[in-house]
Amino acid sequence: MNFRDPFGRQEKRREREYASLRQKLPGAGVTTRADAEQLIENVGKRGKYGLMAVIALTLLLMLLIPEGRIICGAAGTLVGAWAYITSRKIQGHVKRYIQEELTPDSDDESATPDDSTTL
Repeated sequence: MNFRDPFGRQEKRREREYASLRQKLPGAGVTTRADAEQLIENVGKRGKYGLMAVIALTLLLMLLIPEGRIICGAAGTLVGAWAYITSRKIQGHVKRYIQEELTPDSDDESATPDDSTTL
């Protein structure tokens, strides 16, 4: 029994999220380990840029609306935390997809055969 999730609700939600992503990745063209690793890198970059934009927008709003600094700061913090957590979850799901679905030689299937080995 897990004290943080006694009824298993969070674990079930994570499994549904992963199952949904697992179904969508082949349709999006992620069929090799290289594609999946590139996706992890892109999600990380987008997460960083999104977080920087949220920080910049929050600071700008705090300067423009001095009486609403607390509200703008709190809202910016929540949105920034949500963006960061979502980015990390997606990266974790894609890493799990690599481990469970993509074999180490899935890149070899897309490579052309070497003509020197045939006689």
